[in-house]
Order: sequence, then C-alpha cells, then structure tokens
Amino acid sequence: MKNFSANQNYIRFSVLSPLEKSLYYSQIYVFLKRVCIEYPGFSKWYKDLFFSNKELQNGREIIICEKDYRMAGVAILKSAKNEKKICTLRVAGPFQRQGIGRTLMELSFDWLQDDKPLITMHKSKQHEFAPLLDYYGFVLEQTQRNYYHVFNTELSYNGVLPPKKLFFNKLELLDIDMWYKDFISSGKYDLTDFVEECINKWLIQEQKRQLEMLGLNMSAY
Repeated sequence: MKNFSANQNYIRFSVLSPLEKSLYYSQIYVFLKRVCIEYPGFSKWYKDLFFSNKELQNGREIIICEKDYRMAGVAILKSAKNEKKICTLRVAGPFQRQGIGRTLMELSFDWLQDDKPLITMHKSKQHEFAPLLDYYGFVLEQTQRNYYHVFNTELSYNGVLPPKKLFFNKLELLDIDMWYKDFISSGKYDLTDFVEECINKWLIQEQKRQLEMLGLNMSAY
C-alpha cells in the first residue's frame, strides 16, 4: 500500500523493498525514540517486532505517513487471534491537526478489519488523544496503575490489558530502603508524606535514567 493524499504519503512497512525496510527500521525508531521515556522496555519491544532481516513478525504492521519529505506519523499494529490492537500511534508536533491522525486510524481499521480495536496509552497522553478517541467513539474501559513500571498509569480503550505483576529490582528496593531511613532520621513519621517524597525522588531518578538510555540507544543506530 502506498497512498497519496494532500501531499501526504502513507506507506505500509510490509510492502517496502528489503533496502527500504532496513532504512525505515532505523528512521521509525528515531521518530519514536521519546516513547522510551514513557515505556522503559520500548527499545526491546521495538526490536522484537522484527526478524533479524528486518521483516516484521507475523501479525504485525507499521503504517508510516510522510509529508514534505519528512516522517510525520506512525502507527504500529497487532492482529492476533484474540487481539486487534493499535499499539503505538504518534504524529509529530509540526504535523498535528492536519488530519494525519485520523487517516492513520482509518488505515489501521482497514488493516485490522476492526473499527473498534484496543488502544492503550500512558495517562499523560490522554488529553492529546481525547479528540481523536471521542471522534471514533472509543470507550475507556480500564485504568491500570503501575503497569509498565512503578507509578505508571496505563489507560485502555475498547478492551483491557492482561494482569501483570510489578517487580521492583534490587536497586529500586535499596533506593526505597535508603529513602525511608533518611525520612525517619529527619524526624518525620507521616507515611503519606513519605510516599509523596518517594514518588518525587523516583520520578526524578527515572527521568534521568530514561534520558541517559535515550542517548545510548541513539548511538546504537
């Protein structure tokens, strides 16, 4: 599929040539690199979408929008026996409010053969996506706290996510233990204050870690 509309070029990854796939593989990752901040496991998840030769895994598709010779939007899709899902949908800031999001949604519906697929998103994106989701009648069915990492809230429309346990790694447990000792030694005892302080410290630490990871991941491409 290669569709052209209003100086916009919509391309399905699966129909590209081997050389084009190799080029677009890196370009899509760079376009979506900031998703790593919302989802710590995004880099691995993205790589796992493909075989080693950059062919997409079965039941996967990526729809790309280009405008003015720049990548303007991307939709990553999953079609499985028990799940039709828009996994990722992003439109670059300079190209928003130009109908690209709607076109990506409708092309996704066509490929998935479902006009009410599951879509999930980080809570921070809810306001940005609200007009698009309202337009297509998507229904919020689940709010999952701490789903992909601690203090993350994931919203699910037109379906629910499977149960998932959150595990703290040893470094996170050591951090929390150290913060608690510092909190008690300061003469404070209100656990509500401790939780708030813990959240703030963790968010600052997580943002720093994600920015450092972005730099490392960028150097690998």
